[in-house]
Amino acid sequence: PSAPVAEPQYINSFYSADANGKLIELERQTVTFHSKVRALPGYASVKMTTEFKPGRSPVRMAANAQFIVRGRAPIDPLSRFELRALKGSKDHREFVMTQAHGSIFGASATSNPEEGAVPIRFEEYGTGSYRITPDKPLVPGEYALATRGLVTELFCFGVDR
Repeated sequence: PSAPVAEPQYINSFYSADANGKLIELERQTVTFHSKVRALPGYASVKMTTEFKPGRSPVRMAANAQFIVRGRAPIDPLSRFELRALKGSKDHREFVMTQAHGSIFGASATSNPEEGAVPIRFEEYGTGSYRITPDKPLVPGEYALATRGLVTELFCFGVDR
């Protein structure tokens, strides 16, 4: 039997794993939703985003980083976990949840939950976890791992060149 590997203590907690299997803590952010409204005579737009500070994660990873999440279950992990690219600025990071536009002639709403989603693969890890590997090396930027539907708690990191 192989030696036991280090796994996160809590379900739905994400860590990075170095080449030796040591767990590296990611930046944990609790976020809230913000709405931005722009109104002009006869027209309005609303954008719902998550927004949090600072604009750059203090946790930096390599483009080929791998991640571990505890919470193996007999359902497809892609339906439970996601890796998302964030939009970063000097003072905050965000991602768009939904946008709506309306005029006196009609209205429309767009919600693209896959916008910013990064394709990932899963493999069993230890006794109760998954190893998460991006399909391609990550491009420089800011990222967050999350449990789908629970975007109030994000595990963040950044990738530099």
